[in-house]
Amino acid sequence: MTAGAVAAIRPPLPRALSLAPPRRRTACLAPVMLFYALFLLVPYVAMLAVSLHRYSSTSIYLPGWTAANYINLLTDPFYLGLLAETIGLGVGVTLLTLLLAYPLALRIVRAGPRLKSVLLAIALSPMLINLVVRSYAWLVLLGDHGIINTWLMRIGVIATPLPINGNVVSVTLGLVHIGLPLMILSLVGIMERIDPDLLEAAESLGAGTLRVLRRVHLPLTLPGIGAGSLLVFCLTISAFVTPQLLGGHRFATIGTVIYEKFTFSMNWPLGAALVFILLVINFAVILLHGRLFREA
Repeated sequence: MTAGAVAAIRPPLPRALSLAPPRRRTACLAPVMLFYALFLLVPYVAMLAVSLHRYSSTSIYLPGWTAANYINLLTDPFYLGLLAETIGLGVGVTLLTLLLAYPLALRIVRAGPRLKSVLLAIALSPMLINLVVRSYAWLVLLGDHGIINTWLMRIGVIATPLPINGNVVSVTLGLVHIGLPLMILSLVGIMERIDPDLLEAAESLGAGTLRVLRRVHLPLTLPGIGAGSLLVFCLTISAFVTPQLLGGHRFATIGTVIYEKFTFSMNWPLGAALVFILLVINFAVILLHGRLFREA
């Protein structure tokens, strides 16, 4: 199809939008820009100012500017370990979610129209349930006297409850449960755009199923893998509710420590500094994703 034919069937942009001067377009965007400035930018600037003050036990912070909070966070072995554990949790949850979501998304895409709707509804059904409810459901399953341990002890497989609650195991399972629908959505969206003729051509040339998957299908789904991984990773390292409920007092992440600093110890400057360190990590991951999956 020629470029003229494509232009002929492409619906034209609204004349008012295409001919709008820059000043008019700016005026149209002004309400959105004002909203983000008031409810996103201003709070972040205020929190940044708090992070540059010293902690006081009698007031929120002491007057005077200092970078001591950031120096403390980036030199203290406890906080460095906390950062490493949180990033490691994000990587682990992302990889496990991808391994589970890829075959599920492939099955959904290759299903018939009716079965596809059913499988999508099942895969996305966790998003219809409140996050707190989902986390408590995992507590019922994984607790020392939960369904899994009780059932295993009744059939004689174990004598004492398995340590699968209040640690990295329970937190990982809970976060995978949360991130799985997002990863499936990202993969299904990109898999549906793959031309089936490409896969059939590879098979006709003698490539086996695994070779077609590795050499043809997997490279074509890299944008979906990148988008889903970005969503799951950023969600995981920023999560609070699930690590707090499933990890208890034996497992901490940046999110749970931020909550503790703002509510119990009342060390707002240090908590605010942790917020911005977490924000920098998220932005760094987003920039890395942009460089790795940038379209030509």
